[in-house]
Amino acid sequence: MKKAETASTSQDRSPSLRERMSDTQVDHDILDIAARLHWYALTVPAQKEFVAQKILRRYGLRTFVPLRREYRHASAKAKRTRQPKQEFCFPLAPRYLFAGFTPGRPLWFDLFSLPCISGVVGIDGRPMPIVRKDMTRLVRKTATGINAPEAQKFMRTHHEFSVGDVVRVMDGPFEGLSVPVVEITGGLARLCLSLFGGAVDGVEVRLDWLEAA
Repeated sequence: MKKAETASTSQDRSPSLRERMSDTQVDHDILDIAARLHWYALTVPAQKEFVAQKILRRYGLRTFVPLRREYRHASAKAKRTRQPKQEFCFPLAPRYLFAGFTPGRPLWFDLFSLPCISGVVGIDGRPMPIVRKDMTRLVRKTATGINAPEAQKFMRTHHEFSVGDVVRVMDGPFEGLSVPVVEITGGLARLCLSLFGGAVDGVEVRLDWLEAA
């Protein structure tokens, strides 16, 4: 295995979210092969999980990055101009990926010569394989990704909430109040407000006017 070449990058801009989240495709036969390989958990630099996966695949290694799907703006401009959020894949366990080897001794020296690999999970400096049935269970549960609720498409990024949570109203006539969410339907949340001396749970507010308290 030769040391991977470092690709040159443009210095005049940061990579977009879409560029950083490329090559997230899970191997179509991952469930079939998971039980036949020896799996190790590798550590990689932050936000390089999918880059590392792409490089390792070029060398013929089987890899698996458990996914979660979230709604995000594709770029700062998209957020600024209030364009609809899109669905993107993110690592479920940031800075980790799983590599599967055919039975035998992994070539750790060659593997660690790659700039995208920081280390391997082990005990006392010794790489420890993952129990096969545990790896198979992980693949079975997460191979298709863990999806965020569709309602989060309309919520403020990193301030998402669910029914029963207390939210702060950030805009509109009830700005400044902190109230519980009774129901979420489409792009609206029904809130339980205290108005005119009593509780009212029929007030609907736009999701993008709210954030988790």
